[in-house]
Parts: sequence; C-alpha cells; structure tokens
Amino acid sequence: MAALLALVSAICYGVSDFSGGLGSRRAAATAVVLVSNAVSLLLAVLVVELLPGSTYSGRDMLWGVAGGVVGLLGVVLLYRGLAIGPMSVVAPLTAVLSALVPLAAGVLAGERPGTIALIGVVLALPAMLLIGREPSRPAAAALSRGALASALCAGLSFGGFFVLLAQTGPDGGAWPLVAQRAASVALLLGISFVAALRQRGSVLLPGGRILGLAAVAGITDFAANLAYVIATHHGLFAPVAVISSLYPASTLLLARGVLGERLARQQTAGLALAAVAVALIALH
Repeated sequence: MAALLALVSAICYGVSDFSGGLGSRRAAATAVVLVSNAVSLLLAVLVVELLPGSTYSGRDMLWGVAGGVVGLLGVVLLYRGLAIGPMSVVAPLTAVLSALVPLAAGVLAGERPGTIALIGVVLALPAMLLIGREPSRPAAAALSRGALASALCAGLSFGGFFVLLAQTGPDGGAWPLVAQRAASVALLLGISFVAALRQRGSVLLPGGRILGLAAVAGITDFAANLAYVIATHHGLFAPVAVISSLYPASTLLLARGVLGERLARQQTAGLALAAVAVALIALH
C-alpha cells in the first residue's frame, strides 16, 4: 500500500514538473509556479471539506507551513542551478540528495528497512543519476561553485520538504497541504509584487495553453503531495521518500512520448533499474 502510493506520488510529481517546465518555456517561471500553487491550494481546501476524517491540528499546520517554505526554496534554488550550471549534473545531484536526506532522517529515527527493501533503496540512487544524465551535454561540463551550491541546497531543501511533511499526523488529511500551499502562495505573491514594483509593471499571469499547463502542474502536484503524506502513514518513511524521489523517471517518459525526445542508453538503464528498485521496496 505505502509503496504503491509512493509510486503514484513519484508519477504525479513527474507530470507536474513536466507540465510546469513546459509552461515555463513560454512564460515567467514565477508566474507559472504561482498559478500551479494557487490551484493546489484550492484543491487542498476542497479535499479538506470532502475527505472524511480530516482533523484540524495546529501542529500539522505548522509542519505544513514549514514544508511550504522549504519546498519553495528548493524550487528557486533548483531553477538557479539549472540556469547557471550543466543540467546533466545539477538535476541528478539534486534528485539523489532529495532522497538521501529523508533516508538519513528515517535511519536516525530508528527505521530499519528489511534487507530486500534496503537493496531497493540502494539501487534507486544510481537509477536517479542515470535517469538525470543528458547525453547531449558533455559529462565534464564545468560546474561552478554557484551551480554546485544551488544543486546541493536544492536537494537538501527537497529532502527537508519530504521530512517535514512526514511529521504530520495520520488524522490530518489534507489540512497540512492547505497550510503548505497557503505559505508558498503568500511567498510567491510577495515575490511577484516586489518584482512588479522594481520593474514598474504589474503581475502578469499566464493565459491560454500556458494557463492550462500551470493548472495541470498544480493538480498533479497536489495529488503527489497527498499520496506521499498518506503513504508515510502506512509504511516506513525512508523507503516511501526514496520511491517518491524517482519522479524524474515519469518526466523523462513524458518528454519521450509528448516531445519526441530520444532516450539514451544510460537513461533506459536508469528506468529499468528504478523499476527493479520500486519492486524490491514494495516487497518489504
């Protein structure tokens, strides 16, 4: 149950990244993220009303706010790293760190996955590296200190996001996600307002097809977060977080199917290795 929900989470995270990334090619990334987060917030409020057993807790709301701030910081740092450094290094490094942080947190908390599940976790790490490699870019591309720092901090932020959301109680339902998205939307509105003042303009929101892509990103991101939170309440936290961190696989497959991008041999090997890793963790 937990492994299946974590897999759903990874797939939805990947779809969200693909949709948001595609929209960001034609509009400001901040505007796309603002719309997607607003859609996620709306869904969270609706689910709270519709999902039976959702109990409000101040503690869960605080964890959600912390997760929203840390997660948004990770997005900003990742975008900065991708902008100034080689994507073939920045992206997989961020993904692996986002898995290592919750793995370490789980071990420190006393979680001890079985041998088979542990093998799956170990296999998942190189799978992320293989999936994230871009053959069109030289592997030896220079990685500046700024790009390295951005990648490391982004990975730590995403890993922290996973850890923070996992601290919520099993009866909270979607309430922590309401707090998470409310915090990120408030921050994004503040950033957009300051940017508009500096440029003496107005906050421009995407329209048409880009608006649709941003909405899809928001819907799937909310579904991913909800599946992840529920998964952490039905299984060991560390393996769940590792499976969820395999989200680049679904992004890669969508790029292949929708945009016609070709898969390199190492990426295909990474997808196969990821499938084996998920299967082993699920057997726990």
